[in-house]
Amino acid sequence: MKKLALILLGLSVWIGANAAIWMWTDADGVVHYSDYPASENAVLLEIESKPTDQAAIAKQRKKTIALERERRKGDRLRQEADAEESTQKSEDRQTAKANCAKAKEIYDTYYNAPRLFKPTADGGREYLSSEETDALRAKARTDIDEWCG
Repeated sequence: MKKLALILLGLSVWIGANAAIWMWTDADGVVHYSDYPASENAVLLEIESKPTDQAAIAKQRKKTIALERERRKGDRLRQEADAEESTQKSEDRQTAKANCAKAKEIYDTYYNAPRLFKPTADGGREYLSSEETDALRAKARTDIDEWCG
């Protein structure tokens, strides 16, 4: 009895797997499909099917996963680079702000001093000429323009 049940089960699977598909058009022009010919003008369709290639699917899946990992890695690297660039810009702004303040302080010192000098090796002072003083003030003004924008 078990053998008969197995044979019938096997036949039903085989018949289902090889079922015919019929196509016909009714009087209203509507196309119909069925597993039995319901009209005299029904045509048996030749449908080819192949078993799924599991190895090819697995290979494609691995490739897709690898590409997704690479994309995520690229995204992560871009985010890290953007964060680093943002940090660098912030540090550059702070440096420029500090240098701007220092340049203004130096300019004010040069502008408000009655006479500018440079120290000598023996601890004395060597006073600068008007041209040298003007050159230092111009340089200080250039530094302000450079650092303060």
